[in-house]
Amino acid sequence: MEIALAWLPRLLVAAALTLALSTVVFTASAIFGLLLSLVHYGREKSWLRNGIEAFSAFFRSVPELVVLFLFFFGGPQIGIDFGPVGSTIIAFTLVGIAFDYQVFKGALKAVSFGQYEAGLALGLPRWIVFLRVLLPQVLPLARKGWITYAIGTVKRMSVASAVSVSEILYVTKQGIAATNAPFTFLTLAVGLYILIVTPLLVFNERKPKQAVVR
Repeated sequence: MEIALAWLPRLLVAAALTLALSTVVFTASAIFGLLLSLVHYGREKSWLRNGIEAFSAFFRSVPELVVLFLFFFGGPQIGIDFGPVGSTIIAFTLVGIAFDYQVFKGALKAVSFGQYEAGLALGLPRWIVFLRVLLPQVLPLARKGWITYAIGTVKRMSVASAVSVSEILYVTKQGIAATNAPFTFLTLAVGLYILIVTPLLVFNERKPKQAVVR
């Protein structure tokens, strides 16, 4: 117990960093993934669509650790030092965009394209059609996939310990090395991960509100 209390402040700081990095990554991934799914909407065959699909396929195929090392070790080779935190954010955001793009693309396919065409036929700007017609339908459909990936992002942050980001696993390994009490520190780490992801799990299981028919 004394060991746990002594290391708890450092673990709580690590948990706060894990949560902050995860929030930045899965928020940015969702925004850019959604934008990429909208940018070529209605153009089934175009060079832009092919480029986005190639981007998505590449970052979904390469392990996150390899992408992280690419920025952490490769950046200084071209004169740009992203640092541990910067490399983590950039690498995991790019991977997240690749996956979230597929989530939102699938949700868009579930919405009738005729609604988009009808909006344009009425003279509405494309951004109004996207904002007022498509998004209210797409977001509930994409919620499950996006939240599931967001939960995975929290756990994926443990990979950042490989570049000395002081997240939960990194501090846990330090505690184990210093005290030789693996069970204590792993139990604390599990508890912190559960505390972080539980709100997302609860939100993901909530049923969307049904529209009221008047």
